[in-house]
Amino acid sequence: MNCIARHGSARSPSRQYSTSDDKVTNAASNCKLDTVLEYVVNAMSWNVRATCSRPFGNRLSLIKFFFFISCTNLFAFLFWSQETYRQHQSSFTESLVQEAIKNVGHDYRYTDLYRKVNTLPEDFKYILLWTRKDYAPFYFYGEGQIEFLKNKCQETKCYVVTDRNFFGGSLNRFDAIGFNGRNMNSKDLPKTRSRHQQYVYFNTESADNYPVCNKAFNRYFNWTSSYRIDSDIPLGYILIKNKLGDIIGPNKKMSWVKTPENLDEEYIDMNRIKNKTKAAAWFVSNCRSRSGRLSYVKALKNALKPFNLTVDIYGKCGKLKCSKTHGTNCSELLQKDYYFYMSMENSFAEDYVTEKLLTALHNDVVPIVYGGADYNRFLPPGSYIDATKHHVIKLAAMINDNTSKLDNLPKNDNYSK
Repeated sequence: MNCIARHGSARSPSRQYSTSDDKVTNAASNCKLDTVLEYVVNAMSWNVRATCSRPFGNRLSLIKFFFFISCTNLFAFLFWSQETYRQHQSSFTESLVQEAIKNVGHDYRYTDLYRKVNTLPEDFKYILLWTRKDYAPFYFYGEGQIEFLKNKCQETKCYVVTDRNFFGGSLNRFDAIGFNGRNMNSKDLPKTRSRHQQYVYFNTESADNYPVCNKAFNRYFNWTSSYRIDSDIPLGYILIKNKLGDIIGPNKKMSWVKTPENLDEEYIDMNRIKNKTKAAAWFVSNCRSRSGRLSYVKALKNALKPFNLTVDIYGKCGKLKCSKTHGTNCSELLQKDYYFYMSMENSFAEDYVTEKLLTALHNDVVPIVYGGADYNRFLPPGSYIDATKHHVIKLAAMINDNTSKLDNLPKNDNYSK
């Protein structure tokens, strides 16, 4: 290699320069010294570059690694988001479809969405509740189609509304208009009427309490729907089914099995009544009924005194209290303590038998009925006592005889008959 003269400070003749293999002495030529120095400088420079490049190389690898991980996570997140969105969208769409099916008549969201009543299904039957919807039985029907679906009705293509302007004020488009006998008004009736429409009279209250005496309603209704067995659409409180689950009553001509061939032990287990000690109970809050039932019970209480028995009256008309939600449960009291329950209606009307009868049947007590119905249409003979057929003195004796017989049953826990 070419030698270039060095300018600068003079070198000491006694100074020595070393490499890893040999020593460079003062006797060496300037050219050789420069060559060695250049070699050393180059070597040192290489070591410095090598030393500095390692952390930089490691840092570069880490950057690449994190970049790779970040990209992978990003793609994974995008994939997951897309799949989740698809599933959510599919679920949401399915929910909308189901809601559209179930709620075609559930409320006004359908018409609010399309703003066109004409888009409603043509094969549906549209029913207008003319009177207030917050009185029974109208509040059972809800609005729209949903109640027909929830109750698995045989016909579900029915659409109930309470808005008289649902079809823009055209009442003729309704297939049926319902009137509740409890609050209908002869001065508030439809002004027009179509031949295809059915006007339906509803009432679950006694005709004795809500008679229809206004001449405006003569030959006004096409159908009736009430507790009456002969209603076009019977709407009673009780259904009677056979063992197969078929509805067989109530019926004007019930055919009861006189001597059942087989009875389930559930129905003849005397353990359910063997520890009872009290004669009769009555849960009542309406003390001014047209039937005069409170007076009858007071007379019965007097007739029971010689037998050291009584009728315990719970509610506003008596001194005893029980609650269905707090404290002692009314049903538990009946099941545990009483032989009889006073199933007494507030008025006399044909077929008017309400949940008061069920209160007795559901709680292992014998109902003492009091109403205007023929109870053989609802219960087999011998399963109840009709108070209207007996004077209070005779009824008191019957209660005493039956409680005495039941009191004499063996009290062991395993007794059954």
